[in-house]
Parts: sequence; C-alpha cells; structure tokens
Amino acid sequence: MLTTLPLLPVPQDLAVYSHLSTNHYPWTEVTADLAVRQTQGFTGVFDAMQGQRWARFVWVRGQMRGGFTAGGEVSWATMMRGLPQANVSLQQQEPVVAEMVWSCRQAKPVPLRGAWPDVQVTLERERFFGVLVSGTACSYWETGRMLGGTVPKAGAACVTLSPPVIDDRPTLLAFWMELIAVTHRAFPLDEAWRQVSIGLAVDHPCLDPFAQEVRVLGGVLQVDQEVGVSELRPALLAAYRATLTRLGVRLADLPLASLREQPVWATAGLEVTA
Repeated sequence: MLTTLPLLPVPQDLAVYSHLSTNHYPWTEVTADLAVRQTQGFTGVFDAMQGQRWARFVWVRGQMRGGFTAGGEVSWATMMRGLPQANVSLQQQEPVVAEMVWSCRQAKPVPLRGAWPDVQVTLERERFFGVLVSGTACSYWETGRMLGGTVPKAGAACVTLSPPVIDDRPTLLAFWMELIAVTHRAFPLDEAWRQVSIGLAVDHPCLDPFAQEVRVLGGVLQVDQEVGVSELRPALLAAYRATLTRLGVRLADLPLASLREQPVWATAGLEVTA
C-alpha cells in the first residue's frame, strides 16, 4: 500500500538522474538500466514519486536490499503498478549510507535535547550512527561523523533515526566469529590482530593481549563471558578495522555476501572501511 508520509532526502552529490518522468523514460527502460547497474555492483537509492505517493529501493554492491513505502516493504512489480506515471530519481551512494537508508526505514524519530549546532557535541560524544533530521534538512552519520546530506539551520530542533541495535550476545558473537573466520581464510590475521590490539587497549581494555579477554587464535575469535556487549561491540569494530588497514585489505576483497545479509551488518559500522 502506498501512503503519504514524507520521504527522507538522501545525499545528491552523485546523482545519476533526477525527477525523470516515466511518461518519457518508460518503466521498461528504467528496469533494464537498473538490471545492468546491478550486475556492475551498483550501490545507491532509487526513488519513484507520483503526487504525494512514493516508493524507495536500495542496492548495496549490486544486491537489492529491497523496496519500501511509508506503509512498509513493497515489491518492484507492485511499485510500478501503484505509480504508473511517476517521476524517478537515482542517486549513487557510499555503501554505509545506502545500508543506513535501508536499516532506518522503519525507525521511530527520537527528539534530541537542545538545538543545532549544540547537539553536534552530543552526536560526536555518543558516536552516533543514524540519520539526523530537522525540517527538510537530513544528514547521515557514522560513529559521530557526518557522511553526507544537509545540516539543520542554527537554532533548529532535531530528531534522530537509528537502526535497530542487536544486543543479543549470542547473535553478535556468532556474526563476529564468522566474519573473522572468513577474513582469516582469505588473509591470515592473527599477528596483525595482536599487534593492533596492543595499541587499542588504552581505549578498549578488553583487547589487551595480556588480559586475554578478547583474542583471535587461528582465525577463531574467543571472548570471555565477563566482557559485556556494550564494551565488546566497539572493541571488535576498532580491532577489525585496524587489522584490515594493517593487512592492506578492503571489505570488497573478502567473500562476505552471506554476512552482508545478516541484520547485525547494518549496525556494525563496517562499510566505512570499504
């Protein structure tokens, strides 16, 4: 069902096309063009609008995450039937932004205390991951750093949208164990992990190689039961990023297709390393 709630703006820096009428750029050509882009590993956001109705589709590295409207998820065929005379736009995005667009599609707005730009201090301190919205201004943030979009006007109130956080310890550990194992099979990482952990232990004490609370042996992640999720999540991300950097490896170099489909991926903050 196509409903009438507003569509959040996305960064326009890498627009492929904007507001083309399907009366002149038929749906058959739109679909064929997107199929080719998908085979080329396209990452971006497609919007279709007809009056107050809209639908949005998201791709990350050639994989369609899906489509949605204000009323929920929608298929491509249903979208074409519901918006036969739409204006369509396609914007290329960084993978982390595209993942955020998809993972925040059902997020509830949370008001921030204070106004812009004072709230920026809060976003940075709390390493905010999500979308900041104020009127027509909309920006995308990763670990307290703005990735793209437009900032609010001075003095404006703001709300945030954040992906659902996976706090289930077994699910989180299973994801990271698989990620590290897959990485190790392609690029042995034990020694690099140990080296970066020494430097990161000041900010993440659980990574201290001498404490042995979080360690990688033979590509197998081992975590002591006493390490809580709130401490574990940022520590694993920091160590993994630093390890890839030390090895000179990008996420795109790794066979991670199945992991990208897991809900944990969207909130792990990994795509910024790609």
